[in-house]
Amino acid sequence: MFRLARTSRRPTAGFSLVELMVVMAVVSVLLGVLLPSLRSVRMTTYRVISAGNQRTLGQGLTMWAGAHKGKLPPSRVLEENDGIADLAELMRVYAPRVTEQDRGLAVAQRKKHPGYELALDDLHWHGWDGLGHLFASGLVKAPEVFYSPAHWGEHSYRRYREDWVPPDPIAPEMQPDHPVYCNFHYSGHLDDNGRHTILDRSPITMVSVDGLRRRSDLNHRIGLNVLRTDASVMWQDDPFLLGALPDSESAIQFESHNDLIRTLWRDPWKRGAAFWVGADPNG
Repeated sequence: MFRLARTSRRPTAGFSLVELMVVMAVVSVLLGVLLPSLRSVRMTTYRVISAGNQRTLGQGLTMWAGAHKGKLPPSRVLEENDGIADLAELMRVYAPRVTEQDRGLAVAQRKKHPGYELALDDLHWHGWDGLGHLFASGLVKAPEVFYSPAHWGEHSYRRYREDWVPPDPIAPEMQPDHPVYCNFHYSGHLDDNGRHTILDRSPITMVSVDGLRRRSDLNHRIGLNVLRTDASVMWQDDPFLLGALPDSESAIQFESHNDLIRTLWRDPWKRGAAFWVGADPNG
């Protein structure tokens, strides 16, 4: 008579509920400790990348000035509206400008002179403006350079990626039909007295900072990178600046916003936002 062999069953190894809860608690503690450090590393990385982009723009400005008697690229923001400039708009790198007359003139010149190359900054037939002249002239060819990875507002590179089309007088319809903004704020080609800023005369003048158009345009929230006319970039801590900027269109007060921007441009290292919001700049 055959007997069935007994199979020994050993209990399978596993985690008890208590062990699982302990592991989850340890992971939670580690995340709480590590996440702030990871966030800080990411912010520092973004700050370095942004500074590198501004440094590239500074090199482009130096090359532009070398071909234009030391002058910086013109900004229509400072020349239009009867001299009443909205300095917040100096973040704009493009605004539609092509007219039928401009297009006709460009095509006629090409027909008369097959080898003719339209000087992009002579007729102003295209809409690239301010820092956008660096792209239109081919001095800075990568659109990503005009943006910061730290940007958290509505003017991201992703939004405008399809709009960065090199100007072509034969096909001006390829240009955007709406304004394009970058993440850096141009100080313009004119000083407070309406004179052209010449690089050789003012080698350490501020020429660009992180965006100041709205609160969400301040890329780093706790300060800003400052590009000078010698193409150097310096970091300026300023925890008060974010709160001083308007957070929406309805919150904008034109004159006070202009005054805020002018004050920062005059001396971004010694008189930051704490000066104009009434806080004690010495802490």
